[in-house]
Amino acid sequence: MRKLTVLLFLAGMALLAFAAKDVTVEKVTVAQLEQALAAAHGKPDADVAQQLSGLELTERLSTARFARLNADLSGEKARQALVILADSAAFLDPPAAEIPADAAPDTTTARQMLTGIVNYVNITVRQLPNLIATRDTTGFEDRPQEDVQGPTGISTLAAMPLHSVGKSSVAVTYRDRQEVVDEKALKHAPKIGGLITSGEFGPILSRVVADAIQGKITWSRWEQGVSGKEAVFHYTVPDGKSHYLVQFCCIMDGFNSDGTPNMRVFSENAAYHGEIAFDPASGAILRITMEAELPAGELVSKAAMLVEYGPMEIAGKSYVCPTKNVSILQAHTGQQTGMISKEHYKGSVKTYLNDAAFGQYRRFGSETRILTGDSLAPNMPSGPASADAPYTAPARAPTH
Repeated sequence: MRKLTVLLFLAGMALLAFAAKDVTVEKVTVAQLEQALAAAHGKPDADVAQQLSGLELTERLSTARFARLNADLSGEKARQALVILADSAAFLDPPAAEIPADAAPDTTTARQMLTGIVNYVNITVRQLPNLIATRDTTGFEDRPQEDVQGPTGISTLAAMPLHSVGKSSVAVTYRDRQEVVDEKALKHAPKIGGLITSGEFGPILSRVVADAIQGKITWSRWEQGVSGKEAVFHYTVPDGKSHYLVQFCCIMDGFNSDGTPNMRVFSENAAYHGEIAFDPASGAILRITMEAELPAGELVSKAAMLVEYGPMEIAGKSYVCPTKNVSILQAHTGQQTGMISKEHYKGSVKTYLNDAAFGQYRRFGSETRILTGDSLAPNMPSGPASADAPYTAPARAPTH
């Protein structure tokens, strides 16, 4: 069966030595963040960014509140700092004010909700049209302090917090229930390293729901969403039922006959847990999270992914499609010492964070319009040049 995969590649990049700087992190609620940004209004972009980098949210920042705060920021540095702050808290519970005090559904109602989710996934995956969307990704990485062997000896690289390492924009095609990335365009797109994820269009929904049914699903809470009250289930999937494959490239596994190191991909089929937020009336999934449960001391210590969904108009019809993806992975990336094996892998934990937005949805394919009985007016096109072009009904030729 198809596995969900988070695959991380280490992109080669020059490591620059930065002056060490002690950073004091202040934990704040969403309300306190809003107050801090209101007080910082009008300050230089770099100053606001530095202030945000010293904060850590204790609650999830909703998409709507993030949009309002982001709109009030005047500089790119502060906006990126806000993205890092919000994405790092994306897997936390929302503020208490966003959790309605309504009673939990009874067993029968909860079972009906779950049936609605299953029906929605089955219908959505099968009825989603062939489409093309643009995925705009910003990659962030931190850098733990480490000692590096150089030509003149060992030098120490100071730690750096999460910072942007690049952006990419690629077209993603969903065709015949398969997600396909334009490999040619991807090859020429800017390389950002970091995480590579896939499956936002259907596979993640169907696979997680199928795994969750085989595991354990429990009621979590109500949430106040943009369009109304949302219901949230919590689920857990044991490793024996899991199709969540976490991979990391690369670790050294001995040497080849010619003396070159034998590099291989770390691969772990992990148990995982997460949440499914959905419209209780229709069963439409609005947010889904996955957090891997990895053994202590493992090479990869954290892997998590979130996908948000919202209504998108495609060829005149509304479909619920991915709007945002947040992916986080933490792994040891230092040099190995001692025996060449995973168990002896050393190094500080490095964090990789991807923030992706989906947009520019359009139908994949072409359309044909057949007219009978009337001819087209001179120089009038018979229809749109593509499925994405605006369409105007052709004028009719005069008749007698």
